[in-house]
Amino acid sequence: MNTAKTHTLLLIDDKPANLIALKSMLEHPNREIITCESAHQGLQILLKEKISLILVDVQMPEMDGYEFVEIVKQHPDTANIPTIFVTAISDEPKYINKAYDLGAIDFLFKPLITEVTRKKVDSFLKIWDYDQQLKALNEKLLVKNRELEQFAHIIAHDLKTPLNNIKSLIDFIEEEHILDLKEEATDLFEMVKTSAMDMSKLIDDLLHYSKNVENNEGKESIHILTEINAIIKLIDTDNSIKINKENLNHSVLFQPVAFKQIIQNLLSNAIKYNDKDITEISITYSENQKTISISDNGPGIPENQHEKVFGMFYTLGRTSRGESGTGIGLNLVKKLAERNDVTVHFNSNYTEGTEVIISNLISV
Repeated sequence: MNTAKTHTLLLIDDKPANLIALKSMLEHPNREIITCESAHQGLQILLKEKISLILVDVQMPEMDGYEFVEIVKQHPDTANIPTIFVTAISDEPKYINKAYDLGAIDFLFKPLITEVTRKKVDSFLKIWDYDQQLKALNEKLLVKNRELEQFAHIIAHDLKTPLNNIKSLIDFIEEEHILDLKEEATDLFEMVKTSAMDMSKLIDDLLHYSKNVENNEGKESIHILTEINAIIKLIDTDNSIKINKENLNHSVLFQPVAFKQIIQNLLSNAIKYNDKDITEISITYSENQKTISISDNGPGIPENQHEKVFGMFYTLGRTSRGESGTGIGLNLVKKLAERNDVTVHFNSNYTEGTEVIISNLISV
């Protein structure tokens, strides 16, 4: 009965005797070993075979091992294949450093020691296995995540119709029969009305979340001041809200839709949860630290809640104005930030309210 091959090794050396000796050291029932006598042949094999590990001689005519590895590491399909140089040249640091700079993972110096060669190869094949398992797991998680996002969108969309019917009935009762209700029934009616409004907002936020997480444009140069001015115009502000803008005449690399959603969510939270007569908000860009900070004079968030509030559906209760959050906004902020390779966190040293910092921005 044939044993399934779990690894395929590629050995490259211009001397057939060296290939025979190396192959005999590494033969194993679970391995397929492919040998070739030039780097050009090796490149052709890489186009056809899924290789787990490459062992390549440094000194070869036409194309040496360094040139071969440089080409391999430039191609996305082969860049992550672990590569070991087999060489008889000096083990001076300049040669070793050059190999590591090109992306090789180790050296084997001739004459080869059988046991050392076998153990090194065994170790790197285990690393390859772990890497393949991790990639497979990541792919499954991505699929599951997409399925969950689509599920949330479908469920939220399907709930809109019956909820709209409920809201219509509530409006009808309020217009035609509210005066006929007893005091206790009126209180219950208000609870039903509030619950329907909260549910409607939750569904709208779910639909908004699924749309923005799934659909994002590529990164572009974003002029911070221009974008923030446009966002502020969309937010319901009045004379009780003061927004100070500092050093925003700069541009960063960001997905336009994601940038708008992140800033709009953070500004809306700063306004919605503020408990002061005058809401004061500062938006600042730091050139040195490559950050945008949004600070306010509100009640602040306890430090032990700084990470939790980014969780899906996690809320801190009703706002000072009696509104109820859905616990989706900050989770959306976190996911959109991750899509743009930036981080969003609270400044735990800020004690005058709340300060949210967007870090790792790329200036342009």
